[in-house]
Amino acid sequence: MKPKLIILCLLTTAMAGNAAVKLPAVLSDGVILQREQPVRIWGTASPGETVNVKIGKQKGSATADASGNWTVTLKPFKAGGPYTLTANDVTVSDVLFGDLYLGSGQSNMELPVSRTLDFYADEVANYNNANIREFKTPKEYAFHGPQTDVKATPWKKAIPADAKQFGALVYFMARDLYEHNGHVPVGIVNSSWGGSKIQTWLSEEALQDYPVLLNSLRMVEDDDYRAALSKAQQRGQSLWYGVANNRESGNTGALRWNVPALDDSDWQEYDLLSTEWGKRPDGSAINGIHWLRRHFDLPASQTGKPAELRLGCIVDADSVFINGKFVGWTAYQYPPRIYKVPEELLKEKDNVIAIRVQSNYGAPHVVTDKPHKLIFDDKSEYSLEGTWKHRTGIEMPSTPGSNDWFQTPSVLYNGMIAPMLSIPFRGVIWYQGESDVDIRHEYEGLMKSLVKDWRKQFNDPDMPFYIVELADFLHESDVNGRKAWQEMRDAQRLAADETPRVYLIRNGDIGEWNDIHPRDKKTPGTRVSAAITSTPSLP
Repeated sequence: MKPKLIILCLLTTAMAGNAAVKLPAVLSDGVILQREQPVRIWGTASPGETVNVKIGKQKGSATADASGNWTVTLKPFKAGGPYTLTANDVTVSDVLFGDLYLGSGQSNMELPVSRTLDFYADEVANYNNANIREFKTPKEYAFHGPQTDVKATPWKKAIPADAKQFGALVYFMARDLYEHNGHVPVGIVNSSWGGSKIQTWLSEEALQDYPVLLNSLRMVEDDDYRAALSKAQQRGQSLWYGVANNRESGNTGALRWNVPALDDSDWQEYDLLSTEWGKRPDGSAINGIHWLRRHFDLPASQTGKPAELRLGCIVDADSVFINGKFVGWTAYQYPPRIYKVPEELLKEKDNVIAIRVQSNYGAPHVVTDKPHKLIFDDKSEYSLEGTWKHRTGIEMPSTPGSNDWFQTPSVLYNGMIAPMLSIPFRGVIWYQGESDVDIRHEYEGLMKSLVKDWRKQFNDPDMPFYIVELADFLHESDVNGRKAWQEMRDAQRLAADETPRVYLIRNGDIGEWNDIHPRDKKTPGTRVSAAITSTPSLP
């Protein structure tokens, strides 16, 4: 071998063995770090490699251990910035120091600002504050122990271009904190997952006190078992959708049921908000595909212009057509149906709206006490409530279920909390419990366990927790359901009352009886802010 080739090979081998320094995803451009506490910067490199870290005038170094892990701790910083963080050849820009919070729980913590714009559209559009930022932890669960990092995702700022993606509750919390706390930057790491149960957020260490939960984890740790079961369940669902889509009458006739020319004169008439069109005479649900159609005329002043179609919420899923043109779809029951109608689509006479409703389980229906109308640019409206025509496209059994693996004990702790354990947080905002109303009598103990567990894992025995009380929900006629929800609030309150530096944020006085995701996130957000500002400092 020629000398030059030998040297090139040796250099290539050396470079391959000297892995580049890598920082965790959360330590990326725009990060906010906790002020006035020692600053831990950590990551990976080649074993034995020296890593030099610098922020502002402060410097530190560490040597990567045998596993390639390293940590550098710098002295505390006052609130402010921006700074540049360097770790060897890695650069992180626009670093601020302020107050950093961990937000966690389920969908009401995850719910984005975009779902609250009925109340706050102008306010959000006119607010511009780059000193408030959120890192939304990617949804990742892990069966085989705590993870050290998550997938890369950017820090978002409370500016109009990013704000709609913020978690709504922490967005309003942070805004209020910023104004009442001397304009100190506010950061949120939002590690939440809609529908998650509290058990998923406990570490395996904490599960030692809950053998049934621990053993349920042990049962599904086997990757091959989960893969085989998931494959079978996916196959079952694929067959369900295949039959429903390929054999339903609305797709197989001479005219599809979304087209205006279809003769629907023999379809049965129902009020849009009736619950009867999705049931058999004995009251049992008709799952499968249903169609709803409405013929209507418009004033000339409302034709040929863009509009917004509001259909409230629909159980379970829908596709919507106006005059034969597809205008939108929603895959599950909770999001509000808000569809843009292109200009020139609406005419003065003989408009037809067709809704293809997919019912997976339970009785399909259109949720009451929601907006069901067309809204035009000049703020005029056209109501769509009243009589509609209905026909069942195909009757099906309930959709085959699937395992929600993210509901397994510990797996969300492993995937979404453990990677953040090196970060000092000012406190935790916890909004969860809707999925655990059925275990409300056990919830107090589980909540106390979670607080104890996280304080231990974060090595912060006095870390404050702010538990957001479940909002008001369910119709006043649902006496048993409302009683269960109140018992859940009582469990939350007891957990807070009996645990030092845990605070219950009142929220049961607001909500929407027909929406588990109430749009008013400003009220609880500002209440969390008030609780934080009044939390006594430790000596």
